[in-house]
Amino acid sequence: MTPLRRTRAEFGWKVSQLIAVLRRCAPHAGVSLGSDKSLKTTISRHETGRVTPDEDWRKLYRLAYGRTDEELGFAGTAVPETASPADDLRQRLATARRVDMPLVRQMQQQVHQIRLLDRRLGAPSLLEQTRSVMATLAELLGYSLSPSVREALAAVLADAGALAAWQALDVGAVGQAWAHYETAKTAAREAASPVLLAHAAGEQAYVLHDVGRLTDALSLVRQTRALVGRSCPPLLLCWLHAVEAEVQAALADDECRTALDRSAMFLTADTTDPALPFIMLNEAHHARWRGHCLAQVGDNEAITYLMTALGEMDASFVRAAAGLRCDLAQALAAQGELDEARAHLRRARLLANQVGSVRQRKRIMSVGLAA
Repeated sequence: MTPLRRTRAEFGWKVSQLIAVLRRCAPHAGVSLGSDKSLKTTISRHETGRVTPDEDWRKLYRLAYGRTDEELGFAGTAVPETASPADDLRQRLATARRVDMPLVRQMQQQVHQIRLLDRRLGAPSLLEQTRSVMATLAELLGYSLSPSVREALAAVLADAGALAAWQALDVGAVGQAWAHYETAKTAAREAASPVLLAHAAGEQAYVLHDVGRLTDALSLVRQTRALVGRSCPPLLLCWLHAVEAEVQAALADDECRTALDRSAMFLTADTTDPALPFIMLNEAHHARWRGHCLAQVGDNEAITYLMTALGEMDASFVRAAAGLRCDLAQALAAQGELDEARAHLRRARLLANQVGSVRQRKRIMSVGLAA
């Protein structure tokens, strides 16, 4: 099976569903598509390896799946050199010199807008855009000579890198996710920001979680928490303790309850921090997190917390809602409430498909309950 065909299988899409997604992506790629019949033939040739997709089709596939050319099995193409190395360097230095703080703030706003769209639309349709922003930031950072501008660009790159990594993890591209987190951590160090470094490293624990390296994940999040100590923003400490609890729950460790209680201690009435736009953690989200952990360790109280979160959580968090419904299905099934569990699982699958979440699809399948 070719990587392209395997990717469609991971998303659980029929060819007709892929075609529908490609048609939505086509205007953004500046590509015109033919009839469904011709598209089916083209996709078949691409997926069997009989025909190598051209650049337009590669871009369409990248937009549809959120994967890189390498992950989709496309061979790299050499970019012809159009200038001498010296001229090329002068041009890059001149471009970077034009970057000022207002432009950096605009790029930060761009990253945040992608984050908000990601919550509603899902990772596949936005990851290509996030990677493009990352590439621009990395290019400007690499040729900037101003210390203050470099530091500001690095901070935005750390945020963008962590966002791209989370999106990559959601589409099942764990290798890509790990690489983006490494980029985010390197940028956070150049930005001299323990907060950005802690966020990237804390999220990176989920890559280890998803590949079954749970003890390594627990070690990483604890090291991260030790790195920032108690002097960091309360919301970040709340989040880090909750991440630790989730990994402990996956290890079936009842100590997850203690970590959840520690997390709750840092949850303040003001649940938004302008310095932490990448963390959204209020009472409803904390209840969802607690419910998830308790469901993993077989605690009946999970249902109470999950139902509370379901009633209070912002509807814009579509991917999170899929995970919440999956947790409810698991908890209800454990109580023998199979009909209600199946109803939540069906809804979870619908939401996961809506945002193209391979990660949530795998979780739904792991429940082992026919929906």
